[in-house]
Amino acid sequence: MSKSKKEYFVRDLIIDDEYGIIDSNASIQDAAKKMKELGVPDLVVVEKESNKILGVVADFDIVQNVVAEGIDPKSAKVISAMYTITSVSLDTPVFEAFTRMRDLQVNVVPVVEKEKLIGVCTIQDCWDYIPDVSEDDIGLIPVADPKNAEFWFTSVCSILAFVLGILLPLVGVFGYFSANQTDLMNFFGMAEIRGGEITFYLFEARGTDFFFPLSNLIARNGFIWAILVTCSFSILIIGIIGLFSLIYTSFSDARNIKTGRIVRTVIPWLIIVFMILEWVFFIIGFMTAAPPVNVLIDGIGLFMSITSILLFLLAINRNYLFRQKGISKSSTVEVSV
Repeated sequence: MSKSKKEYFVRDLIIDDEYGIIDSNASIQDAAKKMKELGVPDLVVVEKESNKILGVVADFDIVQNVVAEGIDPKSAKVISAMYTITSVSLDTPVFEAFTRMRDLQVNVVPVVEKEKLIGVCTIQDCWDYIPDVSEDDIGLIPVADPKNAEFWFTSVCSILAFVLGILLPLVGVFGYFSANQTDLMNFFGMAEIRGGEITFYLFEARGTDFFFPLSNLIARNGFIWAILVTCSFSILIIGIIGLFSLIYTSFSDARNIKTGRIVRTVIPWLIIVFMILEWVFFIIGFMTAAPPVNVLIDGIGLFMSITSILLFLLAINRNYLFRQKGISKSSTVEVSV
């Protein structure tokens, strides 16, 4: 018989029974006084007549919905500032309780038993139990903490990818294409070029004693160079944003914080798309020049670009690399014999 995945429930937590309740028709000032008296940041809101749990009011709600709006706290009612959240029971999975609070971006959810309030559960109470509930059994490499491993792996890969594929071509360590100076005089519209071999980088063409911004090629060699320069700026801007988005989303995964599809997927993939397009536009630009320019691919630059793209792909697909140590696919299914 294989072992089933361990799942924790709210009853496994230490339920905070040092909570306060407040009538839904009480004033905000009364709620603030009670918070101060009890030394708590949240109060469970109940309907006085039926004792029905209506929601929770937090000190943040008071600040945001009352004080910041210039509403008189003596006349404002608690029910107007509270947040509504479905209560949990002792048999509610910890991950479900965590998800309710995370999705509403709140800190407390009431805990009930037989429709009676017995305490509150905080999002901090759930954190230590979440890894056990959401074990990663997809990846190839078994580790003790997959999410933490994914965070550090993503951080290293994305930083290396940014340096190799974007930063080094930006500062001129290696480029995309190179050509002899005599083959480029018509291309640049110059009678003489000094500087030996000319290399095309992210924003300029450069030799030992030669510097020419790529933007200056737009008027002479066509609209394709305007597209290429735009692509170069896109690589730099999206690259910086994508670097931080990859690190942020991997950190959010480690903390079970929900992130959007644009930050998680779209922006990182845009980096790869623009890096490939940069090479394509260079090729089109040289081929459409009149007369065509005899250029050579910068081998190191091509290798570094490919390496950078592969590193970005690894960072994007980090979820397929690590799994919970000691957990295999078969262990998530309970089989009895």
